[in-house]
Amino acid sequence: MNAPPDRRTELLGKVVDELLARGAADLSLRPLAERVGSSARLLIYHFGSKEQLVADALAEIRIGIQASLGARAAEFGPASLRDLVMMVWDWAVEPENQGYFRLLFEVDGLTMFNRIRVPHEVRKADSAVWIAMIERAAARLPRDGALFAANATLILGAFVGLLQEFLSTGEREKTTAALTTLVDLIAADGEARPQPQGATP
Repeated sequence: MNAPPDRRTELLGKVVDELLARGAADLSLRPLAERVGSSARLLIYHFGSKEQLVADALAEIRIGIQASLGARAAEFGPASLRDLVMMVWDWAVEPENQGYFRLLFEVDGLTMFNRIRVPHEVRKADSAVWIAMIERAAARLPRDGALFAANATLILGAFVGLLQEFLSTGEREKTTAALTTLVDLIAADGEARPQPQGATP
């Protein structure tokens, strides 16, 4: 029989749900505490500060992203750079996953204007969790690993920008087509380049 979660873990799960549902722009401890069935004093007791509470909630979201994406990769086993990038894209734009990225993009914007304080290391980790998974998976591809490494900044920059565009406009078909075109152009360029001596085609 599994032991029930401790109070801190239970509260953290509820806080994550609140942030995903309402965002972080108007985050205030007292209303948040009321919505999760606690008090501002107890939230401070369990998490130390509002900033640490947000950092811990973002860390919990990272764990969820990593687990979900890992399961998707294990299911589909992408065999090319195009398969990999589009697998992650299709996962990211699914309705149940969009909230993760809406929140991460929102927190990035709020920190730029000092409206919320999140340690720099936490912000880097938030954006890096799914990017790192793409990089690790790409590195295992026989030929496309090197192709991704040579174009990582372009691919990831386009991915983030197009994901923001999709979340703002809802234009899934157009943004998906743009990302597909970019990856196909990169792959075609890689095919056209001469391979190093001894490389396997």
